[in-house]
Amino acid sequence: MHKLLIVLTILLCLSSIALAEAKDGNTLDFPLNMADLRAELSDAHRPESRNNRYPRRVDYQIRTWNKITDALNNRSASLLLEQQPQRVIPHTVGLTEELWAIVPHERIVGLHESSRVAAYSFLADQFPAEIPTFLTEDAEMVIGLQPDLVITSFYSSAAFKHQLNLAEIPHVETGFFGGIEDIRDQIRLFGDMLGVEASARQLLQTMSHNSEAICNVVTQRLDGQVPTLLYYDRMGFVAGKHTLFDALCQRLGVKNAASEHGIGFFKQVGYETVLKWNPDIIVVPADSGLKQRLTGQPILAMSNAVQQHRIYAIPEYYLTASSQFVIASLNYLGGILNDE
Repeated sequence: MHKLLIVLTILLCLSSIALAEAKDGNTLDFPLNMADLRAELSDAHRPESRNNRYPRRVDYQIRTWNKITDALNNRSASLLLEQQPQRVIPHTVGLTEELWAIVPHERIVGLHESSRVAAYSFLADQFPAEIPTFLTEDAEMVIGLQPDLVITSFYSSAAFKHQLNLAEIPHVETGFFGGIEDIRDQIRLFGDMLGVEASARQLLQTMSHNSEAICNVVTQRLDGQVPTLLYYDRMGFVAGKHTLFDALCQRLGVKNAASEHGIGFFKQVGYETVLKWNPDIIVVPADSGLKQRLTGQPILAMSNAVQQHRIYAIPEYYLTASSQFVIASLNYLGGILNDE
């Protein structure tokens, strides 16, 4: 009965999301049913082998990003686990979403505050209230929860990781991610580290077959056309090469205006540059006010996106997805491409 109530609650939450998006005017024809896709990406748990062998050593690569030179480098890392981690804490929203889909929920003993915020997290409504919530730099609370493994990101602060080291709390850092394959590598790594290989494989299969299905629909709809997109964020930042937005554009077979003009990572550009690039479609974060601002800019009045009414305000979590839900972002952009 308890499991039935949980399932009904999840379905109700997904229905509420769909209704909210419809009320906001988003009547996009997504390649795949968005509620079904999000539900499938939310839960990939499968029975695990009873012969999980520990101690085990896991070797992996960490990609680093030098923000001054924009250089990407790889370094090797290794983690020795004496036993299967039973008290795990992910430090970011994306890491939490990945682990929640493949790790038994009772093994996740702490959540970052943003994981509970619907504007940033696909799973905000699914986390039980009794799981403690910590702030970004609240290392003392994380240590107090006595985890046997903390998973941090490349943008987790050095001070936070230093405090974990002082307390002798085992932690592993995931590297820079700028593509869908980077997300897949994280999921494989977690499967190996946490002894949930079957669940990780299931989630990877879910990502693969849905990605292929989305792209097949988009290819048919575009019928040889190759529109140019631009992601324009607050303070004029655009997403170029080595970003997940660029990876999504590549996967869909369309052009990213920023990377087409040599932009790497995130850079600021002005309205004059946007007009010069003249993308067919501009996507901006919802609740940023950018759609109205760009539409009302005299300098952009003759641009393709303004003339064709193709500036889209997208819920922020679709633009910032850094987990398996990047496939939901792919589905959202696929719906935009078909919108006339």
